[in-house]
Amino acid sequence: MRVEVELYRGDAHVPERRVGLIALLKAVLADELAADRGRAAFNLRFQPIEDPEDYPGPPLLKNRQSGYGYLNVMAQVEGRVIYRHPHSVKGLLGPALTALAREIDDSEEYWSFRIDAPGMDDAPVRRLPPHVSGAMDVDISRSARLSFGVRPAAEPELPEFDLVESALPPSTEDQRVTVVLAPGIERLLTRELPLSDRVEEGGFLFGKAYRRPEAEERYVVVVEHVLPAEHTGASLMHFTFTGDSFGAMSRALRDRHPGARLVGWYHTHLFPAVGRMGLSGTDIDLHRATFRRPWQVAALINYSEGNRVLRCYARSDATMEASSLWSRDDNSDRYRPAASSLGRQ
Repeated sequence: MRVEVELYRGDAHVPERRVGLIALLKAVLADELAADRGRAAFNLRFQPIEDPEDYPGPPLLKNRQSGYGYLNVMAQVEGRVIYRHPHSVKGLLGPALTALAREIDDSEEYWSFRIDAPGMDDAPVRRLPPHVSGAMDVDISRSARLSFGVRPAAEPELPEFDLVESALPPSTEDQRVTVVLAPGIERLLTRELPLSDRVEEGGFLFGKAYRRPEAEERYVVVVEHVLPAEHTGASLMHFTFTGDSFGAMSRALRDRHPGARLVGWYHTHLFPAVGRMGLSGTDIDLHRATFRRPWQVAALINYSEGNRVLRCYARSDATMEASSLWSRDDNSDRYRPAASSLGRQ
């Protein structure tokens, strides 16, 4: 039976195009399936797990069946499994559908989609609110009737990083953020930190941030402490912080690590690192909305059957990019490569 994806245009949700889901998956997973792409047979299992966030695009893309926000994808060739991976629906299909939407009408800013598949007919379809076409900014600093004012707090200038002392190579100059791990941190994250194999977990990274003296808007982050988060929202496919998580983090930073800064966060994915697949769309949204400083990083630990792959990402102009990762051994004062970058997200 043919499974199709219906693409809708604009706030009025006008049906625009139907595309075969299997053909779409073969195009999206071309690098992972490689030479077996043409012969691959797919087994898809949609998960009734809510994922209300939109794919940011551009253009903005909404899953109208967000109650089935995740799916497990398995591809086989002659009974041999060549690919198995869980995905968020919007994260997997978003890049291809937004590219198709731009091809259809590059001026349209809002699109939505639904999957026409057996068993999905009863899935509730989101009633999507209209988008506001305009807004008005109110400058409260000009109002004489207000008894208070608001102004941004000045961000203290970061100290310079000693490149000679650390022996970081010139190749790291091209990275927006270079991440270096203090003694014991690589071992902790890749081997010793207790992690669940049932739900995603995460926490905070403390340390120091520096600016590179030889490159504008280039930074070095030194991770010195790892704090597992409390009171999080977690499931097999999703991890998020709560207000209580940040409250406990602030107290720990103040009481136990007064000389450190919040330099980022980490979380796990309960499946192997595959090709260029790194942070999910939800991860990117969380980072860009919550960790706003340009030098704060997101560390991702892909965790499967006791094996871990550690990667770090920092914000770029539009999304997130992989950062070079360096480590220092207990008995050395010079850094070495911790892991090779697996590419951009």
